[in-house]
Amino acid sequence: MKRNKADAGLWRFEVWHPEYGARIVQGADKADAVKAAAVWWCAKWQTIAGDCRVTKLGTAARPRCRRCHREYGEAGAPAALCPECIALEERHRRDAAWYRPQREDRRVASDEL
Repeated sequence: MKRNKADAGLWRFEVWHPEYGARIVQGADKADAVKAAAVWWCAKWQTIAGDCRVTKLGTAARPRCRRCHREYGEAGAPAALCPECIALEERHRRDAAWYRPQREDRRVASDEL
């Protein structure tokens, strides 16, 4: 039975290349890590793959929320905010819209002049 990459766990890899240096990336295997590093370096992965040294560092870190800095979700998830902070920001957005003062149009109609 084949496992697809969506089911595979993500790992952290250090990819080193003589021209580009070292980069820590996440991927399902070494080939994915080289591809991710090539995207970061804006290079074609087919041309740099033979020169790369790949070291497996461990499991991928769980993401940290940009707002509250807590870990949340699955390892390697791309979301920037945790669900609690997303709900909080949505509530702030709704409240700001609710309390925004409704101003009257102060423009004078042309027929009143």
